[in-house]
Amino acid sequence: MKSIVIFGAGIAGLSAAHELAQLGYSVSVYEVTDQPGGFFRSSRLSQNNMPTEYSWHGMGPWYHNTFDLMQHIPFNEKGSTYDLALSRPLDFGIFPDTDKAQFYVGLKSIPKMFRMNTWQFIKWSYLMLKTWTSNKRSKIKYDKLNAAQAWKPLLKDKAYKTWRSCFGPWIGSDWSKVSLQTTGEFFKKQLTSKPPHPHKADQDGPAWTQDAGIGWLLLKGPSSEYWFNPWVKYLKEKGVKFFWEKALTKLEFDGTHIISAFCGEEKIQGEIYILAINPFITADILSETPALERQEELKLFKPLIQGGPHIQVSFRLAFSEKIKFPRVRTAVVVSDSEFNLTLFAEEQVWDKEVDLGQNIRSLWTGTSCISSVPGRIYHKPVNTCTKEEFIEEVKAQIFSCGALNALIKEANNGRGLKEFPLIKIEVWREWEFSSAGIKPLQPKWVNTTNTQAYLPAQKTPVLNLFLAGAHTQTQAQVWSIEGAVESGRRAAKAIDDRVEVLDQYRPLWIKILSKIDDSLYTIKAPHLIDSIFLFLILFSLWHLLV
Repeated sequence: MKSIVIFGAGIAGLSAAHELAQLGYSVSVYEVTDQPGGFFRSSRLSQNNMPTEYSWHGMGPWYHNTFDLMQHIPFNEKGSTYDLALSRPLDFGIFPDTDKAQFYVGLKSIPKMFRMNTWQFIKWSYLMLKTWTSNKRSKIKYDKLNAAQAWKPLLKDKAYKTWRSCFGPWIGSDWSKVSLQTTGEFFKKQLTSKPPHPHKADQDGPAWTQDAGIGWLLLKGPSSEYWFNPWVKYLKEKGVKFFWEKALTKLEFDGTHIISAFCGEEKIQGEIYILAINPFITADILSETPALERQEELKLFKPLIQGGPHIQVSFRLAFSEKIKFPRVRTAVVVSDSEFNLTLFAEEQVWDKEVDLGQNIRSLWTGTSCISSVPGRIYHKPVNTCTKEEFIEEVKAQIFSCGALNALIKEANNGRGLKEFPLIKIEVWREWEFSSAGIKPLQPKWVNTTNTQAYLPAQKTPVLNLFLAGAHTQTQAQVWSIEGAVESGRRAAKAIDDRVEVLDQYRPLWIKILSKIDDSLYTIKAPHLIDSIFLFLILFSLWHLLV
């Protein structure tokens, strides 16, 4: 029985611990905070028991490793986390300030949803198809192109701003930094994923299936209560030992192996070490040992963090009356919001027995996904707002959303959003606001145009050191829950080949076209789609002349 030491009790660290404990390894997990879950954890406010969270997250039809893992985590004596803790699909809509809300109901709804005319939709689809049918070109060229800027020349202003507004809520990225490659990968998986995921009948209706293009799923309660607490309980039963509030500060390296690790003055020893902590902290730890920092994979961490942390601030709006929606499980993208806000009413998916907090009947959770655009009241970006200014900006951007207000009126006998008593707006406690710049307790990494090329593999040249986290190389390719789970499994598989990792699906036609484009890229020829288009133009001209 080999002893495994894992630093980080986020999704990646827990996934690695899960797989290795199942195979009989002795696993110890050290976590800097006092609870598991990383950037997906939740907690409750002491004064009124209101649930709060780092950020709300959806799970798409391409989350194969995530759903597979959940089927092996008991939720209670009645079934698994997969069976009992997952909601039915969200109904995502785009909500502008001065127009009607538009919802996704298949590919034909995309032009209307993003306020595109037919010609704009054709150009939008053209570029999307190029991202889908690229491989080398995408990894070398498109990973350095900003997605919003790439689409900007193809769309009119209204369509362009509406399209980029979904990057934060859907991809989980800042639209000013996310790459064309990441955006294409996300939507390719979302719309082509296989196999589908079947779900049993429940109190909301008969059995159903989450397939490609189907809306995302949430947990039926706060994430720590509905996923991480049952998970840690199960892992403890499997023999995993947890040590809370233990921050890794140094690794001791003899040139080939890690011989010990330190949490402050405490010396920790194991046969194998897995770093499942965020790359910013990892880079700081590696810098303490230059010989370690120079190793392949590990030397990628400096350029990996060059773009700085992603500023995605979560908040809650608590109302003393229940607010109805005309659609079930309505997810809101406030498309004209300067802060790229997204909203969801928790009570739409949470189990009825979940306590929303004292005197709270409706609890909306939301995120601000971009930090560099000035707000409409104080003309400051999130990055330099005070907490009070941030809250006032959030209120102004939500309450001026005409599409949201119209939907609320439709379902509440003509009562608008401002007519419902707002008890509190709460911001996740770990954000420190100041005029010098907002700071998180734990910096968050996401894919950007500056960092995509530097993702490290899970296996390192150090014989007993492995990496996990959605910032490492995965088939998911997008910083996500799925990327974190897959990375944990891949780290475990690098230790023991018996671990199974599920692959992402790629349609045969995309594989074939990507391979052809690889050949074209090698000889510096235009993209396959451009080449076909050019050929058709020349053929048409030749036909006319002949």
